[in-house]
Amino acid sequence: MDDIEDMIGEEELDRAAVTSVRAPMVAPKPRFQDAKPTASSSTSSSSGDCETTEPSVPGTQLIWLKTYGCSHNVSDSEYMQGVLASYGYRFTQDPDAAQLWLLNSCTVKDPSQAAFMHLAVKGRKQNKAVVVAGCVPQADRHLKGLEDVSIVGIQQVDRVVEVVEETLKGHTVRLLSKNRLPELDLPKIRKNPMVEIIPLSTGCLGACTYCKTRHARGKLGSYTPEAIVSRAQTVINEGVTEIWLSSEDTGAYGIDIGTDLPTLLRKLLEVVPEGVMLRVGMTNPPYILDHLDAVAEALNHDRVYAFLHVPVQSGSDDVLLAMNREYTAAEFRRVADELLAKVPDLTLATDIICGFPTEAEEHFDETMELVEKYRFHIMNISQFYPRPGTPAAKMKRVPTQVVKNRSRKLTKLFETFEPYTHHVGTTQKVWVNTEVSDDKKYTVAHTKNYT
Repeated sequence: MDDIEDMIGEEELDRAAVTSVRAPMVAPKPRFQDAKPTASSSTSSSSGDCETTEPSVPGTQLIWLKTYGCSHNVSDSEYMQGVLASYGYRFTQDPDAAQLWLLNSCTVKDPSQAAFMHLAVKGRKQNKAVVVAGCVPQADRHLKGLEDVSIVGIQQVDRVVEVVEETLKGHTVRLLSKNRLPELDLPKIRKNPMVEIIPLSTGCLGACTYCKTRHARGKLGSYTPEAIVSRAQTVINEGVTEIWLSSEDTGAYGIDIGTDLPTLLRKLLEVVPEGVMLRVGMTNPPYILDHLDAVAEALNHDRVYAFLHVPVQSGSDDVLLAMNREYTAAEFRRVADELLAKVPDLTLATDIICGFPTEAEEHFDETMELVEKYRFHIMNISQFYPRPGTPAAKMKRVPTQVVKNRSRKLTKLFETFEPYTHHVGTTQKVWVNTEVSDDKKYTVAHTKNYT
């Protein structure tokens, strides 16, 4: 009980009663129930599925799951859904029909946090049992609006059943300890059954002045190569055709345990068969500078997408210093130049923050020049949002209208880029999974460079 930081209720949580049973590796397919059960709904003796919701019987309640944020968060939600399903809980796509709302949050930007907080408050007003997870409550459990909701910490997703069961009994449970990594071999229900997201680590080595995620996920904690390779073998046997290697900073993987990303990639490629593709997740520039040849070799492998997300955030050294990004614009250029030279048709994605405090017009011009030079295939453009509790939140802000104008100017430049025109008229090999387009009309396929 030493990692239960807050529990409100008359009965003490009987952890042993829940965790003494080992959950199966592969979770059953999630069962979604319509908002209004029909007269034909009944308990099936052949399947054992309970189609009638009984609030007092653990495992029969309907859960609505909502996820915000990055692929790591998506993976956490898939794990939580898998573990809950293995204990008999059912899921609904209708929030009104659910007895419990499970909300997995993101603290990177104000809009996503605001949307999450709105739902948490709305759920309580509708007398729903509410359990929150993700980086928002982990970073600040005392936020207004979270006073009477249960929390599953980012390193406690394997204990979600305990929290859900106690919350449905009327208790408020908060598991927030960050002294452990959840196992990778938990039951999981994938959002896309053909795509597995494997978290390589949690946390990072940086201390960016604008970032709240570090407050939540903490210092770097890497899984062993053996655990990651074992997970990859398991999901390949389950029929997965695409594996995403996810982390807050993939390039920093293994520094805390005496290994590195190239070593992991080599071990994975020994077990990944033809027809299964790896996608390497986001990496910050400092931690791949010493591994550029090895990273390029991996991206050229026929079972690795020639795609890499390397956030630059600004083209100005002055701004990068104020952000505490731990690299210079020249070092980013070295990363970009070497990878683009060594990996034919590489898709290079990046992030830019417009209007960071201290960003003068000449600093923004440097960013525009860098973007013009590299003409990135994918660029995530953000306006600066001061995150409470971060050093940048105390800095003097650039006027809002100036920030908006810079964002529009950068977006307009990006929209002039046509990075794929050289593919017109060519025949490309593509990999197809069950992903569909936003309008639900088309199946999405990816080329070797993930376009």
